[in-house]
Amino acid sequence: AEVGERWLFITPEGTPFYSVGVNHVTNNNNTDRETGICPYCEATTEIYESEEAWAETTAERLGDWGFNTIGGWSREDLFAPLMAYTEILNIHNEPDVWAPEWEERVRRIAEEKVAPFKDDPNLLGWFLDNELKWGKDWRGLETMLDLYMKLDEGSPGREMAEQFGDDHEGFLSALATRYFRVASEIIRESDPNHLILGSRPSSLSMPPQVPAAATPYMDVFSVNFYATTEGLFDALNENWGPLVPIDGWLEQYYALSALPLMATEFSFRSEESEPPNSYPPIYLTFETQEERAAAYDEYVQRCFDAPYIVGHHWFEYVDQPVGGRGDGEDNNFGLVTVADEPYENFVDPVSITNSRAPH
Repeated sequence: AEVGERWLFITPEGTPFYSVGVNHVTNNNNTDRETGICPYCEATTEIYESEEAWAETTAERLGDWGFNTIGGWSREDLFAPLMAYTEILNIHNEPDVWAPEWEERVRRIAEEKVAPFKDDPNLLGWFLDNELKWGKDWRGLETMLDLYMKLDEGSPGREMAEQFGDDHEGFLSALATRYFRVASEIIRESDPNHLILGSRPSSLSMPPQVPAAATPYMDVFSVNFYATTEGLFDALNENWGPLVPIDGWLEQYYALSALPLMATEFSFRSEESEPPNSYPPIYLTFETQEERAAAYDEYVQRCFDAPYIVGHHWFEYVDQPVGGRGDGEDNNFGLVTVADEPYENFVDPVSITNSRAPH
């Protein structure tokens, strides 16, 4: 609801709520690709008597630091009784959203994963997917029209694509509308009680047709919005665009979608850590944890100042392994080390920032 001059979530008890979240809060964490060992798994097994004990301590920590929501890729099964949480449904996973098989997949997910939680008051809402391909991006320079024209002749998606000639923007609008409409209708049949929080696209590769198509179907438009090296977005826009501008702190996303927004991934790194922060090189790195906390403060205050933003979710709870996770990422993104030790010089000022949340 709009509360005064800004959007906020409303709890089941009717209380305004700004979502201050953390992603990947799990004890089953990343395995170091060089050693084959999951260092955080070993640490938590040694420190805690049970998974439940780990979750209770972690929830208490997060509350002390001003976080109130468990974000994506977390142990929702452990945190659901403890605090607000979200879930990513991963509904896409089919090349053709016009195919009956995709609709059947969405219906199966809704029946198996959504319906059992329709009465849970701690569930903030559902994310449909994460960083789908909507056009030219790091996965390839094909438009969605290009990809659908590669489907088998006679397939529903290929037949739809053929109707658009070379109008790839018109086809993208039709594709996004189909995706959001079918997903929302099926999910709401299984769960009329909870919000649908969007599909978490990357702000580095987002065509404007997608947020515009989401308007009638989503409750929130979520965006993975990292602060990156200077000039990167402009370079990507030149090669992949036109993309939705990110200046104005996602203001154009709000203008296009007319939906409240969530910044569902962002992070900063510090050289005061074991992870070497070597990959990917696009994220901002600071010398000290205090400087990292200052960057958090500046980013989050801009979210607080934007009346259309209803939450921000930090990526992530635990550092990535020193040798890199499976895809090579080796970053100091954590609130805690892989030994489960908090970065006090980071989390102490972060808790002060979080205490200023609009609710």
